[in-house]
Amino acid sequence: MENRYKISLNGINLELEKTDKKIIVENYSFTPEVIFNGKFYKVFVSGHEFRIEFKDNVIFLDGKEIDFDFRHSPTIQLKKGVQQKRQADIKAAIPGKIVDVKVKIGDVVSDQQCLLILESMKMRNEILSPINGIVDKILVNTGDQVVARQLMIKVKPIQNKEK
Repeated sequence: MENRYKISLNGINLELEKTDKKIIVENYSFTPEVIFNGKFYKVFVSGHEFRIEFKDNVIFLDGKEIDFDFRHSPTIQLKKGVQQKRQADIKAAIPGKIVDVKVKIGDVVSDQQCLLILESMKMRNEILSPINGIVDKILVNTGDQVVARQLMIKVKPIQNKEK
């Protein structure tokens, strides 16, 4: 069984593929061993040990809080003809300044379309839509400062009226 995912780790977007025997991240292949002791996970990859904990809906890697978003890659997430039922809440992965809002309320957007530009540590990050949908709410403006996990935009799925 093969699964493809898009993950965001501390604001860095990566492609991940999981097979029965290994995990491939951006063309690097890993065969991790995972041990769970009831409180945290120990993950062993290429001779390195990582401690992963989940507390209060926050993920910690070796004691340091990380920002992590994980979802199925859009090409396999939805089967042809199946409707996306959940809205997408677009949150800031990192603190920064909104330098450009590319959409307005009511705009139809496609999966992976740029919604806004977030500048952090002198780097501009394109914030992309994770679904095909309609922009429902915009909670930030150009020039606004945002904090990590702050809700910026809501995208609702396009409802198909045909039956």
